Amino acid sequence: MHRLNFIHCFLLLAASLLVTGCFPPSGGGGGGGTPGTPVNPTGELIKMVGFMLFFFLIMWVVMIRPQQKKQKAHDNLLKELKTGDRVVANGMLGTVVTVKGTTVTLRTGESKIEIMKHAVSEVLADEVKEV
Repeated sequence: MHRLNFIHCFLLLAASLLVTGCFPPSGGGGGGGTPGTPVNPTGELIKMVGFMLFFFLIMWVVMIRPQQKKQKAHDNLLKELKTGDRVVANGMLGTVVTVKGTTVTLRTGESKIEIMKHAVSEVLADEVKEV
């Protein structure tokens, strides 16, 4: 998986260099395409801004958007909490006894604990009990 991410990053970098024209000039003069012609500063600025926008778009797709989806799913999970749900909260398993504004009361074994609602990380599926 790590190697696959490295390959994707390398391909994105190569594609961005190709699209924005950030490869060194082919003329070999180091100051533009052909020797003696001045470099267009507006064109260079557009290339730089284009590359920055492209990089921001990639960062948004790779990092920000998945985190927003994860946060939205967690918020929905907290809204749908109800009495009797089996949950995992801070590594503890428990059954929801009451749901208040920002807190949840869990029964774990023989004890009851009150925790913050956002500490609930997952609702466990109901297990089918065989007789």
